[in-house]
Amino acid sequence: MSARFRIQRIPKTTDAFARLKFEDLHGFSAALGVASVLLIWGLWVWDWRIDPVHAPDVLGLHLLMGAMLAAYPIALLAGLSLRALPYLFYMTLLATQTLFLSALARLTDGLALGGAGLLFWFLVPPLMAGIFSWRVNLLGNLLLLALPNLLVALFGGYAGFDLVKFNLLAIPAAAIALCVSHFTDSLLRRIHELRKQVKWSTAAMHAAGEAMHVTDRNGVIEYVNPAFCASTGYAPEEAIGKKPSLLKSGFQDSAFYENLWATILKGEIWRGEIINRCKDGSSITLSMTISPVLDRDGRAERFIAVSHDISARKRLEEEVALGHAELEAIFNNAGGGIALLDLWGRFIKVNDFWLGILGYSPEEAAALSYKDIAHDDDVAETQQLFVALASGEIPHYESDRRFVRSGGRVFWGHLSMTPVKDEAGYIRAIIAIVQDINERKLLEDKLEAMAHYDVLTGLPNRALFFDRLSQAIAQTRRSQGQFALMFVDLDGFKAVNDTFGHDTGDALLKAVAEHLQECVRESDTVARMGGDEFTLILRAIRGARDAASVAEKILATLAAPYHLLGHECRIGASLGIVLYPQHGSNAEELLSQADNAMYAVKKAGKNAYRFAEEQKEA
Repeated sequence: MSARFRIQRIPKTTDAFARLKFEDLHGFSAALGVASVLLIWGLWVWDWRIDPVHAPDVLGLHLLMGAMLAAYPIALLAGLSLRALPYLFYMTLLATQTLFLSALARLTDGLALGGAGLLFWFLVPPLMAGIFSWRVNLLGNLLLLALPNLLVALFGGYAGFDLVKFNLLAIPAAAIALCVSHFTDSLLRRIHELRKQVKWSTAAMHAAGEAMHVTDRNGVIEYVNPAFCASTGYAPEEAIGKKPSLLKSGFQDSAFYENLWATILKGEIWRGEIINRCKDGSSITLSMTISPVLDRDGRAERFIAVSHDISARKRLEEEVALGHAELEAIFNNAGGGIALLDLWGRFIKVNDFWLGILGYSPEEAAALSYKDIAHDDDVAETQQLFVALASGEIPHYESDRRFVRSGGRVFWGHLSMTPVKDEAGYIRAIIAIVQDINERKLLEDKLEAMAHYDVLTGLPNRALFFDRLSQAIAQTRRSQGQFALMFVDLDGFKAVNDTFGHDTGDALLKAVAEHLQECVRESDTVARMGGDEFTLILRAIRGARDAASVAEKILATLAAPYHLLGHECRIGASLGIVLYPQHGSNAEELLSQADNAMYAVKKAGKNAYRFAEEQKEA
């Protein structure tokens, strides 16, 4: 029955904090707090009104109570079992209370009922505060204060019990008891929390995978964790009490350690790499962080060192460095610009040839991305291309592209881009190789211009005109719209050429070409078919009215006199106009119809325009 009672009750009323009160030296504070209250009560009783006859007995009882109270700390310091301390405390408290109540009985002329009431009031609340908390003590005080007053109120004098004297004694004593129990409870709770934090911190340090050791201000090792022992080969008893100098390898000079100590003694954190010697004589490279623990005055009183073994990484770095030196030589002496970019398009590394092509310094190149060197018209396409390479969608890319040098100059380069993968097959970077092909591209453009553009006027020649006409037919067929084709033949050009010479004639043709381009939109085409014949393709027109408007503008423009090389020249033009698809379904039919309409104008008097249907009706 009693075992079942303990199982059901104790978990509900006790916790780790309650057990703490009797499990360490701080439980002594609770005993002293209660003892102090009892002694103060005794002094009040003594000062209240002691019959000289009973004074020696009361004094003796107080001395005896003091001796009994001293038994608790003596047993505590003597090493009495922690399990026995609570029982010793209860017995000591009960004995002192009994003696104290004996003194009260003497002072109250042996009132048994009054003494019994005081016994319950003085004994139970301190015990409840010691076992539970000050809040329970508060509740017990209120109940036990109310009980005698209620009894006196119900039954009168209650066997001669002096209620005024009782309250004058009990109320101040209760206040002091509550203050002491509250203070002790708060103090012990803080101590309990601090102990838990220390316990958790110690457990964390002990279980940490990183090597840790703690030293005092003078550098004497106070604690090492298992990871420290595993990495150095020293057992805890071999390291604790020694200085970290037992780990010195000789690779660092005295200046290194002077700087280390100067940093941590100032209260600052030191971070760095250090080579230590293990117990077996082997060396170990560590990445170490030393953090000072400061006291209230801001002085470092301890140092916590956390180190990570990077020996394997260092050996790998040395091996990689040897291979890297060879790759670096190849990288910098290659015959083209080589750049390594991360997956966001930022330049990680570039060689000297690349810097020479683009005209940037190494510092400037470090702040660039592929967008900064791409031509404005190619940025969107280049971005899509880079995403496709970085995601593995395409394995390689190669083409001629425009680049922008430092200062804004544009040049052509042959670009080759390939993803760089790691051992697991993941893409980690993009390598780009650029060859300067600007001179070759300029030559190609020049040849292109010679093949497709008129040398004198710069207008598309006959070959390019037919290509543009075929494109216009295909596009208009898809859009189900219409376009106009004009055939323009200059009136009076032969007379100018014969009268003023070929130079003036050439200048006139150039001026006519410029004026014709001014009369049309950028999307339209003006071409020179040869001699003084020109053709115009007017795309996406609404009908014959739009074509007629352009024709009238051309006639008015060309009718103005030209002042060329000191001569005044006057010419006109005959225009034949066809509409697609009304006047033909292919280029040959359209050009033939336009040519016929133009000759009809010349026969009718020149310097006018005519549509193909008008020519048919005539």
